Amino acid sequence: MIYIYIMDYFKNKTVDDLSLLHDMAFSSTSKATKTTFFQSLRRIEKIYNQPMGQIQLSFVNKPEEFLKLIDDSKYSKNTALTTITNILKLLKMIDAPLMIYNKWLTILKEKTEERSKKDNSILKEKLKVLMDWKDIRDSVNTNLTKYIDDDDIPIDIFKNFMILALFTIQIPVRISNYVNMKVVEDDSYVDQRSNFLVINDNSYKFVFNKYRTSHIIGKKVLFIQNTSLQYLIDKWLAKYNKESNNLLVVSEKNKRPMNGKQIARSLQDATEDIFGSPLTVDNLRASYMKHIAELDPDFQDKLDIANILGYSTTDVLDKHN
Repeated sequence: MIYIYIMDYFKNKTVDDLSLLHDMAFSSTSKATKTTFFQSLRRIEKIYNQPMGQIQLSFVNKPEEFLKLIDDSKYSKNTALTTITNILKLLKMIDAPLMIYNKWLTILKEKTEERSKKDNSILKEKLKVLMDWKDIRDSVNTNLTKYIDDDDIPIDIFKNFMILALFTIQIPVRISNYVNMKVVEDDSYVDQRSNFLVINDNSYKFVFNKYRTSHIIGKKVLFIQNTSLQYLIDKWLAKYNKESNNLLVVSEKNKRPMNGKQIARSLQDATEDIFGSPLTVDNLRASYMKHIAELDPDFQDKLDIANILGYSTTDVLDKHN
């Protein structure tokens, strides 16, 4: 009976009330996580077309009804999973009976498995039509000499090709790794707040401190071993990008750092120019991961590559096999 009394106490709480309790209970979580919880509760209100106080947590005891409502709504499968995840957090907060919590946990596991199977099926179809990584890399390598030797290439064309080279001559990290990247001459200028290209004599390396999974993996360093890519970067910095205040990827119009969408657009323009059709960074990363999976490296090498790509495990590489 005590569980009923505890749940009754929360039935009339508003979204703001429950969100405040969440933020107190999970005080160490990020602002984004707290916002996601709040948005999930708002989403439940929209699904039932009632304020939370009037819903009175009825969905807690009727998960099947909730699932039908959210499946029939405009929300995506990923959004539904996020909502269910936050309902589980809510159940912990209100100290719901273990039987109810486990029922929702089973639902989350089933929905997650469904999504995983669908994602794997979609991935397999994409892999059938992907360009071979070796062909992509060889085509870019073939064009490198022209861009290094020709001094009459317009700045926007050169910039697009250099961006393409960053994602094809070496491991294709995520686009966000290069946003606001700084160029420095020595490790003494490197801090933990930004990402850097460190050029020290003949040593060229990328230092990635900030990326999507950096809070799990930590700082990663990627050395540029290809001398032609080094020359290409040198030319970009010396001829085309002299006024950017030590930023690597900038717009040719105002010398300000390019955002993720702008870099993605440049990448598509460059790939359309060279391959005849635009490719996204996801296309390039998938092709590269398929290539690595086919090489079948040992576990540690595979894990090192996965970490540079921004994954904490090798699972994503294994899926591309």
